[in-house]
Amino acid sequence: MLTLPILIRDLVLFLAIALVTNLVARRLSIPYTLGLVVVGLVVGLFGLTPEVQLTPDLVLYVFLPALLFEGAWNVKLDLLRKNWRVIFFLAGPGLLISVVIIAALLHFIVQLDWMTAFLLAAILSPTDPVAVLGLFRQLHVNERLSNIIEGESLFNDGVAGSLYQVFLMFVLLGVHNQSLTGWSAVGTGLLQLLIEAGGGIAFGIIAGAVISQGLKRIDDPQIETTITLVAAYGVFWVADTIHLSAIITVIVLGLVLGNYGRNTAMSEATKGDVDTVWDIASFLGNALIFLLVGVQFRSFANIFLSNSGFITWFVALLAVGIVLLARFFLVFILAVHSWIKWPNNLFEKGRYVPRSWRLIIFWSGLRGALSLALALSIPLEVPARTLILVSTYAVVFFTLLVQGLSIRFVLKKALPSDQQQQGTTGPEDKGEQTEETVFSA
Repeated sequence: MLTLPILIRDLVLFLAIALVTNLVARRLSIPYTLGLVVVGLVVGLFGLTPEVQLTPDLVLYVFLPALLFEGAWNVKLDLLRKNWRVIFFLAGPGLLISVVIIAALLHFIVQLDWMTAFLLAAILSPTDPVAVLGLFRQLHVNERLSNIIEGESLFNDGVAGSLYQVFLMFVLLGVHNQSLTGWSAVGTGLLQLLIEAGGGIAFGIIAGAVISQGLKRIDDPQIETTITLVAAYGVFWVADTIHLSAIITVIVLGLVLGNYGRNTAMSEATKGDVDTVWDIASFLGNALIFLLVGVQFRSFANIFLSNSGFITWFVALLAVGIVLLARFFLVFILAVHSWIKWPNNLFEKGRYVPRSWRLIIFWSGLRGALSLALALSIPLEVPARTLILVSTYAVVFFTLLVQGLSIRFVLKKALPSDQQQQGTTGPEDKGEQTEETVFSA
């Protein structure tokens, strides 16, 4: 039985492990999240904290609001505006293309039913740039490239979260023998997506504007910092209660407060305090979620040893390959998008992606906390829940460990060494389409 003293003991143990892992990761010059993945796996294998369990409510209502708000709070809209065409493509049409590709391959190769395949595809689609951006800062990677990857992750979190809710609704209807088919299913899905996503955007903007106006009347760093904490968790809870997309709502709230409220209603002292608090919240959220995921590994190992374990893990390995294939196809389409001469200069300025960046965008498509949170939030009554969990776990571990540990090598090989030192390269095409260096001068 999990008692309060045991919970506190395990929490202190996890935080101590996270601190030591962070210090070691800095010494080794690797992102701390990668170290946490490895340590979490070891903790799970040896069963060091068997009482702790990673529950859906813990992920949704404790970890997720902090991770989403912190990511949006630190994004600057002026940088997003400069690269909105590429970010819009990757997080909008690009993500939808990825979802369709992943779902189709899962359906035809793995023989998952369509709704379960789309549900798993939505879970595996959002990218997590935490590990990549930490390495980018160490290597002084080009700011525009960093902004594209961060912007893609921020907005595809919201889109994928809304799609997840729609597909989960269809899966649950099927479980209760109330399945919708044909145009009825399409219409219901689009209406639900419009209500959840559109309502979440509107609610986030209104809440952000109201809170920003309130902050203008307060000049106390402690109170203002507390208001941002209450806002992030409160808005998430309210949006979830009234059946709007809580993920989109918190992202929009963070963007409004981080750009409008921060610049018009906060003093420099308050900005520094808020930044510090949310940096710590993000660190603790990532640390605890990855360590707790490691604890869950023993249950996945038991699945592997069961009669159906081989099939489950075979599907999980296929999911890894399918996700990589979909990402590759997405970057290929991005390259084609860069070559097209759009009429009236509609998509010309700021939409070009240099050739050397496309490999980096492909290989930096890591999956992380949000995918795990969505998978763990699937109700126990969903028949394919175990397969979805194991597949998500496999994709997250592969992308974080294999892609995350090798991204430094990919970055340094993306351009010849002489071009890295010069800071520029020769033109790839005429006009504004010039090859940009990966590394900032």
